[in-house]
Amino acid sequence: MMRPNPVTAGDERTLRRLIGEAGLAPWESELMEVAEHGIALGPRPADFEGPEPFSRCGGVPAVPPGFIWPRTGSGPDALPDCFVAQIDLAEVSREDVNGLLPSRGLLYFFFLGHDGFGGRDPVTVLFFLDRAAADTTPYDVASDPAFADATAGWGAPPWEFTGPPAPLYAGGKAMLAQVERFHDEPLVDLPDEAANHLAAQGSAAFDVAPEHDAYMVLVGPDRETDQYVVPPHGLGPERILLDAGRPDFTECPLYYVIRDEDLAAGDFSRIEAVTVQR
Repeated sequence: MMRPNPVTAGDERTLRRLIGEAGLAPWESELMEVAEHGIALGPRPADFEGPEPFSRCGGVPAVPPGFIWPRTGSGPDALPDCFVAQIDLAEVSREDVNGLLPSRGLLYFFFLGHDGFGGRDPVTVLFFLDRAAADTTPYDVASDPAFADATAGWGAPPWEFTGPPAPLYAGGKAMLAQVERFHDEPLVDLPDEAANHLAAQGSAAFDVAPEHDAYMVLVGPDRETDQYVVPPHGLGPERILLDAGRPDFTECPLYYVIRDEDLAAGDFSRIEAVTVQR
């Protein structure tokens, strides 16, 4: 089992202060137990200096030589999977304070190319260890006959986020995980009074770095307060690799889950996607 993903000392101090300001000081220790470091991927911070990142969601991915677009199914009925995000690990490595991810390489996240997902499904995450952003070119959708039928799959090719491509700037910060398991099983031993007060605060009240908003989160906790995907701090055999938010094609929270042993080995071949449907 991998080591946990603890918050930094500075973020811990800030988070403890925010918990006190929210009137939850009596339960500070219980709440800190489910705080984890996370890599927020979102809009460009106001003070960011540098080029636009390679990491982004939406649009058509920029891919290295040898890239093959993953499909769901086989033969003539196979559909291209939905492109969700591309991540340059070199861009996020500085924020990976506990070294859980490889320090370089390109990750591509896809989702099933049809609407028959069952809530927890094997999905494709492609990892190119020895490739960098400079090695890529936009995928040639026009030359791929799988994208010729605009009525198949999720709609207009390439069946991905319907919004424009969104650059993902990385910012590391502590994140207070949800404290209530799916179906109301308690994850943290809080009295009803405290749990209700916590739920009323909203996650923004505990954001230690609001300048780093999050469309998505790498190796962080489950941010939704009314569901439960994996235990915090790697207490189980797996953890959340990517909290992908709510893609347009599912309109449900989407999580990519990886086994601890696979993450330690840099093996992204057995990822499963959890879609929490209400």
